[in-house]
Amino acid sequence: MNPLLLNPFREEAKEYLGISFDEVSQDLLDFGINKIKAEVENTKNRKYLLPSGSDEATDIISFYLFCQALSKRPFSSESRLFASVNSKIYRSRLSEALIIEKDNKQIMDDLIKTVREILEVIPFRMPDINRILEYRAKKAKEISIEEPFSIVKEIDLKITDEIIRDLEKLGFFKISGESRDPRLFPEYYFIKWTDAETLVQYTDSYIINGYILVDKSKLLNAFMKKMEQRILSYIKNIAEKTKELKLPIYDEIFREVSKISGSLTEIEVQSEELNPEVYPPCVIKALSGVGAGDRNYAITLFLSSFLSYSRLLPSTKIFSKDEKPSLNENQINILINEVIPLILSAANKCNPPLLEDQPQEELNIYYHLGFGLAYPTLDNFGRSKWYIPPGCAKVKENAPTLCEPDGFCKMYFYEITKKEILENIKGNTTGEKILLVLKDRMRTVNEIIQKTGEPEDEVKKQLLAFVKNKTVTARRINNPFMYYLRKKRALKRKADIIR
Repeated sequence: MNPLLLNPFREEAKEYLGISFDEVSQDLLDFGINKIKAEVENTKNRKYLLPSGSDEATDIISFYLFCQALSKRPFSSESRLFASVNSKIYRSRLSEALIIEKDNKQIMDDLIKTVREILEVIPFRMPDINRILEYRAKKAKEISIEEPFSIVKEIDLKITDEIIRDLEKLGFFKISGESRDPRLFPEYYFIKWTDAETLVQYTDSYIINGYILVDKSKLLNAFMKKMEQRILSYIKNIAEKTKELKLPIYDEIFREVSKISGSLTEIEVQSEELNPEVYPPCVIKALSGVGAGDRNYAITLFLSSFLSYSRLLPSTKIFSKDEKPSLNENQINILINEVIPLILSAANKCNPPLLEDQPQEELNIYYHLGFGLAYPTLDNFGRSKWYIPPGCAKVKENAPTLCEPDGFCKMYFYEITKKEILENIKGNTTGEKILLVLKDRMRTVNEIIQKTGEPEDEVKKQLLAFVKNKTVTARRINNPFMYYLRKKRALKRKADIIR
């Protein structure tokens, strides 16, 4: 396989790129779009997923053409889709090559070299199994014998019987008299443990000398993740060089990719300054510093997600499965320069200070903010999932000392369940007045009383009846983030009335 079909960033790619923009054909655009569609729609069209002959050159040139076009908006959902789809394609190509060439040592060595250009990887080398079995049998009889081992030079590691036994306990494989052929064992690889984030449970893994042992599936996923980061980084890095280029084909590429990514809508919400005046009690406590039992969850999972979304995407849309959060360069800088210092300050106020005795938690904070197990930079954003704020039940379960509900926490909000009932009401009765007040949005009982002008007892009686017959639903706040949004809106409405 042409190594450029696994890693388009190799030096040899320059041989394909000496073309002028006048030579850019519609075929290049069509190939790039069809390649994305083949992966997204899972058509398994090998012309695009595993090209051969002249299509190899088209694959490489179209890749760079699309990168240049998308560099006009390097932080867009279109750029992320392109990087994600192409990284999956490179993963599929590598997976097929590893199967087909399994018994060809020279080609396998070449494949590993290509992978190493993206991801540091070292094949696991099993010691001679017959010698291991002989060593164990003689050791059981207390007969002295030299322990067999294999050497992994790259990480200065001896694979001894002790290590083999540890791996057996973890379920990597099982050595017995019937399993003497090493070709029958699964393939394993060492990769840096930080490259395995989100792919493994570290507590169930084997980590040594800074490396973690993974199977072929996890190697492929780590390669895919690294490749996605590499593509996004490249698109961002060339943005400065391409910003003055105004070519119609760039606009056409962006439009075509947008059509494909349009199945998921980007959340377009204006960032807003944080308003401490409407923080829920749990956030106020977390910002003031908490004790040893609750501080990890309070800071790393709860406060990091609450503050970041409250500052950058203050909208209920973050909970929608049909929408996706998207940050531009300015917003990522706000996250780095404004939000993270607030989180680290709260961590230092804990008793004892969280990062003094658990310095690794700093990287964990960045991980939950979307930077992976790495320090927060523009290039690192997107390396991991940006976690949404947890609900009240989760906070109470994991950091119970934070949960001290106030009156707003306990307040009920009423909304209409059966919208069709509104078609025939005119507002002649107390019940109809209540329903009309709830037509546009949910409200509290005090708001309903104020808007309808009806007596409190009558409103409460009617609301209870509506809830019982499921015409109206009564909800309490179940997420600190929702507390913040609703109280902020209530404060704004109050200010508008005063004005």
